Amino acid sequence: MEFREVEQEDFPQKKKKLLATTETGIIYISRIPPFMSVKRIRQIFSQYGEVGRVFLQPDDKHTQVKSKKSRLFTEGWVEFEDKKLAKRVALSLNNTQVGGKRRSRWFDEIWNVKYLPKFKWVHLNERLAYEQAVHAQRMRVEITQAKKEANFYVQNVEKRQKLEKLQKQGKLEEEPREWEFRQRVPEEDIVARKRTLGKHKFAKKQKKSKLVHKNRTSSKSVAAKKSFLKSIFSGGGSLSS
Repeated sequence: MEFREVEQEDFPQKKKKLLATTETGIIYISRIPPFMSVKRIRQIFSQYGEVGRVFLQPDDKHTQVKSKKSRLFTEGWVEFEDKKLAKRVALSLNNTQVGGKRRSRWFDEIWNVKYLPKFKWVHLNERLAYEQAVHAQRMRVEITQAKKEANFYVQNVEKRQKLEKLQKQGKLEEEPREWEFRQRVPEEDIVARKRTLGKHKFAKKQKKSKLVHKNRTSSKSVAAKKSFLKSIFSGGGSLSS
């Protein structure tokens, strides 16, 4: 799906050459009033200065609408010839009423506009290309999943039809199913089991600590005896005549 062909308005070659000599500025519109078109956006913002390219992001929920008058957009970008002008327009229009004729459907709408510093039109093209790639990948995954579910359903239907055919021919007897029901363990029993298990763990831990202490004591006594015997036989004690 190409968004650029439908929602983006380019400008003549003369204006492109003029913009090439000056530093352009881009403003971002976070909300597009319902049913406002690219042409109408250009008319409104052209009142404040020279407008270059305009792009409005279509609403995914209403992309299949054929009529241009009933098309909805979620957000938009407007490029001005001069970035200083773009800054002034964003500051002056942000959080202000759209206005116009009182009978207009957009009279009470509020602009939400922001100037994008260091933002170029190529950045917008890169973003759109990335979003299109993500959308295509998501569609491929959904289609693959739908095919798997459809194949699984068809296989089950075919198996069921074969079983019914065999049953009608008397070649297959339907075996009675045995249903098993497990009663849920009461909360009191669960608490009692946890307490019992905790007591067993505590007793086991105490027994282990006593055994370790006993081993340490015995090892100390053996070491003391060895050192005593060593002192005797190594000449530690002398005999007088």
